[in-house]
Amino acid sequence: MPIAIKKQLFLPSSLRCFADNILNNTHSMSERDFAQNLTAIQKSYMKTPAQRDYFCTAADKFADRLLEENNLDFAGIIISKLCKITEDIPSKLEKFLIKGYEIAKKNGDYIHMMARLNSLRKIYYRKHDKLRQYIQVLYKQEKYLEHLTQNYETTTQGYHSLLRAPASKNEYLQMLAHVQVEISKITKRLHPQEAIDRLNSAEEIFHSLGNNLHDDYISMLISEAEQVILRKSS
Repeated sequence: MPIAIKKQLFLPSSLRCFADNILNNTHSMSERDFAQNLTAIQKSYMKTPAQRDYFCTAADKFADRLLEENNLDFAGIIISKLCKITEDIPSKLEKFLIKGYEIAKKNGDYIHMMARLNSLRKIYYRKHDKLRQYIQVLYKQEKYLEHLTQNYETTTQGYHSLLRAPASKNEYLQMLAHVQVEISKITKRLHPQEAIDRLNSAEEIFHSLGNNLHDDYISMLISEAEQVILRKSS
């Protein structure tokens, strides 16, 4: 049965026609075909920055409607495209990355969650006013990387992408170790023992992958955390 449109979408004509067809469920469409159709429409609106902004706003509204209909896959495709279009506009990119992360989270898609978090981390890196967001992203990455590495086979079985295969388990383990080192570097003065525990975990992971390149740096951070503990106890 066709899905009733709850309210009119004020979109560019080509995108509105496409959106109406999808929202009214007048024909079945694969994710690949959906992405190809969207790309064809997008090309008509990339000639000027104003056209690009217009398309981004309209496509974002379309994604919101798809989310209302619980069509997470098509909404995710739109947001992925908007992330690419706005790569050089951090303020807009941040908004779309957060939305893409939330869509992936609803889908239980840990791999796309990690991809969005990686991009957010790059936006927040070394920006003093974004330190809180940066640390929050690191904690989320640690949590999801632990899940990915502990449940790699089952997590990747349900993964599908139009562009690329998931990273290997060892690559995710290496990401986890780097994230643990980064968290420890930032938090070692406030939470020195937790930092030491994370650093020991990171070193163990690196060694399991045959990587000894980070030993000196990790030892230095552990020493700094131990000094904090000594000062607090004296």
